[in-house]
Amino acid sequence: MVIHITQCTNELCLDEELEEEEEESFFEEKFWYFIIPSVILLGISIALEFLTDAILLSQILAVTSILLSCYGILKEAIEDILNKRITANILMLVAGVASFFILHGQEGATAILLYAIAEFLEEFTTDKSRNAINELLELAPDEALLKTQEGYEFIPTREVKVGDIVGIKPGMKVPIDGKIVKGESYLDESAITGESLPVFKSINDEIYAASMNSDSFIDIEVIRESSNTVVAKIAESIKLARQNKSKSERFIEKFARYYTPIILISSLLVMFIPPLFFGLKYFNIWFYRGLILLVVSCPCALTLSTPLANIAALTKLAKEGILVKGNVFIEKANTIELVAFDKTGTLTEGNLKVFDVYEYSLDKSEIIKIAASLEVLSEHPIGKAIVNQAKHMDLSLYTVDSFKIAKGRGIKGEIHGHTYFVGSKKYFEELKVNLPEGIFEDIELSGTIPILLGTNNKILGIITIRDVLRVSAPLLVDGLKKRGFKSAMISGDNQLVCNTIGACLDIDTSYGELLPDQKLEEIKELKKKYKGVAMVGDGINDAPALALSDLGIAIGASATDLTLETADVIVMSDDLKKIVTFFDITKKTNRIIRQNIWTSIIVKVTFAILTVIGLMTLWLAVGIGDMGVSLLVLINGMTIFRYRTKFKDISVEHLESDAKSIICKTCETKNIIPQHHGRDMIEKEGKLVCWRKMFSNDDLEPCEETLPLNCPHCENDLEVV
Repeated sequence: MVIHITQCTNELCLDEELEEEEEESFFEEKFWYFIIPSVILLGISIALEFLTDAILLSQILAVTSILLSCYGILKEAIEDILNKRITANILMLVAGVASFFILHGQEGATAILLYAIAEFLEEFTTDKSRNAINELLELAPDEALLKTQEGYEFIPTREVKVGDIVGIKPGMKVPIDGKIVKGESYLDESAITGESLPVFKSINDEIYAASMNSDSFIDIEVIRESSNTVVAKIAESIKLARQNKSKSERFIEKFARYYTPIILISSLLVMFIPPLFFGLKYFNIWFYRGLILLVVSCPCALTLSTPLANIAALTKLAKEGILVKGNVFIEKANTIELVAFDKTGTLTEGNLKVFDVYEYSLDKSEIIKIAASLEVLSEHPIGKAIVNQAKHMDLSLYTVDSFKIAKGRGIKGEIHGHTYFVGSKKYFEELKVNLPEGIFEDIELSGTIPILLGTNNKILGIITIRDVLRVSAPLLVDGLKKRGFKSAMISGDNQLVCNTIGACLDIDTSYGELLPDQKLEEIKELKKKYKGVAMVGDGINDAPALALSDLGIAIGASATDLTLETADVIVMSDDLKKIVTFFDITKKTNRIIRQNIWTSIIVKVTFAILTVIGLMTLWLAVGIGDMGVSLLVLINGMTIFRYRTKFKDISVEHLESDAKSIICKTCETKNIIPQHHGRDMIEKEGKLVCWRKMFSNDDLEPCEETLPLNCPHCENDLEVV
């Protein structure tokens, strides 16, 4: 497929559809076979002009040179005329042919030759963007290993239906989106999410087409047809995004429609008006200057300045696992001053864990066992956190009878003939149970949720629950601060919890206890204070705020369909660092666009002035003023592909552990591993350290908080289990 760059508007006409390939003409396919003889003939023509009196022969050779090099220009010029458009192709042909009438044929031939080479190089450069998008379409294999009653057989991926079972061998690319129904393995999802580290996936985990299976055979159940996979949507969105053009792109296209005819008229005035005043003896001089003005003022570089950079940015962002729904949002990113975040599922994992246990009538181990035995029968996320804490404990003796759920408040059940209640503070207030004083204020200040265990007349213990901070959250907030952005948290969670998370992350402002409509009001107020406001979220309740903000960003791995539909930018993984990458790339893109526009304008204006005062030649006008600047704009735009993320890859596995408790075998005590900066502390070199100690100063300021693994009572070593 050849990408035609229409020089009148220079829209990157990717021929309506990127995947539709055009058959190259013989001239385009054998381009250099025509151009090299053209260069040789032109060189001989120039030598004859200066060294001999064979003027006629030199002009014939110059004409032959034009015939060899002008096919593509002539073809597009005819198409432009039929479409009633005045384009750079027409201007260039007029200038080249007219130059022979004033005995500047060699310069006209040089102009056509240089312009043909420029067109070819422009198409070659823009092909990189087209190829990058096509690579996305080709990431997923064409064949899938379908599971049948007889075994496994390869069939075309497009024939696989939702609900089919497909086998994925080690080293094989996943052909279609699905969820694992058998086996577990590490998968490289870098092609989709931009995350270079393999991700461990097991039963019921979703995997994307184009992921690479690393080490184990797995079966997946197909959840989307091949035309509807995530990778297909990314490629389709890039194509559609080109239609959602930025203001500067629309302005330049409109400008070019009027600019080119004006230049044609101006050139004609330069050709004919001065001779009328100064006499016909100056006709050749001003006619030549008019031809130069015709060439040097072509809007090629100016109209290429924006669209190519935007397409390069969209493609580069897609490779980083960031989907942008239009060029306009690349431009909008430049206006953002504040980034607002939802908390649960965005800054935190939405993965609740037990934080601490307060003992009253029972020890900590017994409190966890009783609560977990009851919560096994519940589907509530808080209950799952308690059950997960007890997964290494023996619950076989804690059989539950007469289990009941008090919806939205708690649960109750009988164990060994005793009735136990597990639930919120409000639930126990309804049961008229005397609650301990002062403790709940401390719990709220710690940013945790209290879950009470008790009977119908007393409290046995309190289990505190807290969400786990995403590892990439502090890197995101810190990265945004270093780039001059303000930050805010907008959440429906408890204000004290929000304050705690906000303090961990050094967020400027935290707004808690907000309903969806109240989130909207906060966004409205922030938009009054700041030039541009971006909102980052993942849940249904975030969709209105995403829509109202100047730039809505969805965390795609956990986002709901409504959120993905509403957002302007989608991060395909849970890696929040990608948001910083998005702002880095868009900033670079907008800077390149400004550079391209101003370079084009300055060069064009300067060369136009030099032309009018007689200090410009035709070949110089094409070689530098048109071809040179156009190629400079193209090359500058392609530097977007050279961007490299500022962050190192971080393996969460080094920051996580299955360990749940710290025990002293001598004192027979057991305590939960403490948290610091929103996550469990990590055992390292005989002590517990804050997980942020694992970072380097280049990524994030490390935390030096440590706790010795010695029992405070007997001073023996503690075990982490």
